[in-house]
Amino acid sequence: MELHPSGYPWAEPARTGRLGDGGFAEGPQGDLAERVPVVAVGSNASPVVLAGKLGGLLGPGLPMAAAEVHGLAVGHSAHVSARGYVAAAPVRAEGVRPLTVCWFDEAQLATLDATEPNYRRVQLPGRMPCVIGGAPLTGVEVYESVHGVLGESGTPLELRDQAGVLDWLSTRLPGLGGLDHDRLTDESLRERVREALIVADLVLPSGLSTAPGHA
Repeated sequence: MELHPSGYPWAEPARTGRLGDGGFAEGPQGDLAERVPVVAVGSNASPVVLAGKLGGLLGPGLPMAAAEVHGLAVGHSAHVSARGYVAAAPVRAEGVRPLTVCWFDEAQLATLDATEPNYRRVQLPGRMPCVIGGAPLTGVEVYESVHGVLGESGTPLELRDQAGVLDWLSTRLPGLGGLDHDRLTDESLRERVREALIVADLVLPSGLSTAPGHA
């Protein structure tokens, strides 16, 4: 099923269960041993998107659950995806937010990593616990944007729908004209947007990582 970029992140209500070849089944998650928990901040919380990315690797199933994460907000990566939408990205912020956690086995995680060229997978800092049923998980990871996140005057832009974030960009980057999904499938324009964001001081660090080259 082709998902239109205007609907990104194609969100669904967070549920606890297991995604398999036949779709998502609510209920017990099954064995979580030898799996890595990863907080989803964008389309990786969507069973439809995950099924498209993982395909036949869903035979063993993919456990998923609703969680609460402390100190983590969902903003926008400071780049435009190849399909012309502005993807989500995690950012340090006060408060507690409901998010989805998925537990990937080794093969699933390697495949997912390959679909995220604009992100790096990092450990969720200990000061940002991910809690399910009152109990914090250990070893939780998250995909951090290598480009930084959108924001201005030191304040990150929290996640908006695509119409809202494209309007935000168009207002602040008037020299690029009105930005829409069709225009933004052009690679040269996407690169101009990325560079213009840096020049306009609209890129902030996520506050999650100190890796070399962190924006």
